Amino acid sequence: MANNTSEIKIIDEENRVLIQFSSQEGAWDDISAPNSGHDISSENVSLLNHWISSIPTGLSTMAGNSSQLMTCTFNYNQLIQAKDGSGAIGAVFKDGTNKIGAQGRFHEASNLKSLVNLNMAFNFASQIVAQKHLADINERLRTIEHKIDEIKGFLETSRLAKILALHEHIDIIGRMIVNKHEVSAGTLQNLSKSALEVRADVIHLKKEIDLSHTTIEQFDSSSLFGSNDLREKLRIAIDNIDRLQSEYLLGMQCLLIANLILFIKTSGSEEFLITNEVYLKELNLPGGSINKWEKTKRTVSLHLSKMKPLFERTASSEANAALVERKIKKTDDQYNENILKIIQLNSQLQAAKTPSLMVEVADGKVLRAKHLD
Repeated sequence: MANNTSEIKIIDEENRVLIQFSSQEGAWDDISAPNSGHDISSENVSLLNHWISSIPTGLSTMAGNSSQLMTCTFNYNQLIQAKDGSGAIGAVFKDGTNKIGAQGRFHEASNLKSLVNLNMAFNFASQIVAQKHLADINERLRTIEHKIDEIKGFLETSRLAKILALHEHIDIIGRMIVNKHEVSAGTLQNLSKSALEVRADVIHLKKEIDLSHTTIEQFDSSSLFGSNDLREKLRIAIDNIDRLQSEYLLGMQCLLIANLILFIKTSGSEEFLITNEVYLKELNLPGGSINKWEKTKRTVSLHLSKMKPLFERTASSEANAALVERKIKKTDDQYNENILKIIQLNSQLQAAKTPSLMVEVADGKVLRAKHLD
């Protein structure tokens, strides 16, 4: 542990910061903006107090002036105060006399490790982070459920079943968390297994999406007698991409939500941060979904510019092109909406990685707290 007048850090043996405390003068209402974060429930405030009580008094009160935090067998205010005001002497007077009655025993910070229950800290962080993200997770689950209902008539039965199973599993765990029930290791293991199964289907979907893009690239926009058939063929091809992309991105959202829950409930395992990076990288690669879709939009525009049959009025050709453009616009809006949700879910995991709390403390007790955005 390290200490100065305004900041305390709890570090591990590899010098990584696990928890950091910073003090700030001023009233709560002056420091805290009304919409600056989410209030922590009274139950979690009690949990925070319980955890802080396990930390040495010197840490929770920021007492002492040395560069290394120490613990003492006496309260700091019982020690003989140095005349120059620079700190305290390691001795105490006998009651009612000026005679030294005892010497304080100090221990270097490296010996405080057993006094700080880091598991309790991580459990507290898990509870706090879960509270902050749970409402948003449940909202996203409802959105995914609605999207599944929209496209399930087109989905393959086995693939739909796996996505629905993962969705259902996440929903059950979300209810367990909100009701403060323990989420067992077996439940988390089953969630991880379901996620792996959906991941396999998502990878397969990506290959199907690549084929659907190729179909549009190879589309023949030439015609002599009319553009109605061309419009219909393009519409079917775009519908196919729309369906596959929706299924792919919904699967990815379920995976990211599962990842967030697993990260929160496993004390921040690095595995789930790496997994998230893999998912985001897959979307942004040159051959990934985002670049593929942008290229396909340009390709469709090129096809429409060439869609000018000789024996058709220009107005008819332009009307058919406008219908295709509206279809592309609708598909693009839905695609961007799903991508935005994926970006937001990734941001949630990053926020869960380093949760920030603002806490009001009086007389050594936490009165209220807020999870900062």
